[in-house]
Amino acid sequence: MLRTTRFIAAAICVLAFAACSEPREAPLEGETTVASETLNVVVTTPASGARATSPLVVEGTAPGDWYFEAQFVAQLRGADGAILAEAPARAQEDWMTEAPVPYRTEFTFAVTQNTPATIVLQEDMPADNAHPREVTIPVVLVPR
Repeated sequence: MLRTTRFIAAAICVLAFAACSEPREAPLEGETTVASETLNVVVTTPASGARATSPLVVEGTAPGDWYFEAQFVAQLRGADGAILAEAPARAQEDWMTEAPVPYRTEFTFAVTQNTPATIVLQEDMPADNAHPREVTIPVVLVPR
């Protein structure tokens, strides 16, 4: 009887904790991911945690001050931080503004197994030689 009471008490604690916790659902494919609210960078595709094959298209919006000559740095990094692919994120509209500007980039890569990776978007030409602002989006690279 004591064992059953302990089990029920533990189960109630687990359920109470789960009910108080925020849901951790992964975004649906095509759902907008706000990579950083303080930086106003939005990733429209891929969703955070998405499984992606090559070529991987990344699209969204970034403030005009992230761009230099209509582009900013975009990298695809492995779990160890090694650069797997790099391509400029190019402005799709006039970038000479402080407003959000649509961008697009495409990474080509080859993997032989599911590989955790991170998309890194980094402002180009940071002010006062400061460390560039960046946002990261986790993905899983999948072989074709």
